[in-house]
Formats: sequence, C-alpha cells, structure tokens
Amino acid sequence: MKAAYVTDTHALIWYLQGSLRLSPLVHAIFSQADLGEATIIVPTIVLVEMTYLAEKMRIPQSMVRDLLNLLPSVGDDYQLAPLGHSVVESMLQVPRALVPEMPDRVIAATAIAFRLPLLSRDEVMSKVESLEVIWE
Repeated sequence: MKAAYVTDTHALIWYLQGSLRLSPLVHAIFSQADLGEATIIVPTIVLVEMTYLAEKMRIPQSMVRDLLNLLPSVGDDYQLAPLGHSVVESMLQVPRALVPEMPDRVIAATAIAFRLPLLSRDEVMSKVESLEVIWE
C-alpha cells in the first residue's frame, strides 16, 4: 500500500511552480506521487483558494486549469477530497482560536478526517493536537 498525504495550498502551488520554497522532503513526496508511488489528497478548499489567487493574479490562471485536468486523469496519485460530513465533523478538532483562518481549518480537518499527514509549512497547523504535519 502506497503512502498518502493531504496537501496544503501553498505546498501544492510551490510544487507546481517548481519553487525553492518547497522543502526537499515535501518535494520528494510530490515527486513520488508523480511516479505513482504515493497519493496526494487535494482538499476541495485548496482548489477554491487557488481559483481565488488566480483571480487576484497571484498565480497563473493556467495553474488552476492544469490542476483541474490533472485530478481526474491521474487515477489515485492525486485525488480531490470532498468537503463532506467527515471533514466538517473533524473541524471540531481544529480550534478556531488556534487556527483562525477558515480555509486552513478545512485543510487541517481534511487531514484529520482522512487520518493522513498534512504537507504544510504553516506552523499553526503543527499545534493542532490530532494532526501530523510534514515539512522538514
């Protein structure tokens, strides 16, 4: 069984951009997914955030389109995680006082609901008790 991970928005964008801000460990995990050796779970809110960033011209519009095309065509290497009941229920484990931004809470809750580590540089995520965060 191959390893699976949930991605935060910045990690996915930096990987798609080839950014040096992405840690070598997280880059290796994305590369494993590209080779079919790992699975990256993309929370739906990540697509929403990327669309918003593209509308504000902070990332290229083509990046959103490329990701939308990638998700259904790659099989189980990259999967879209719906914002469903289990994610909303898992948000109860992500205190608003600790993680105030709603998209971040949804991303953390997705990782908790799927019982998977989160690929994120966001330090507040590592303070969530029931969440394993991978970066360095």
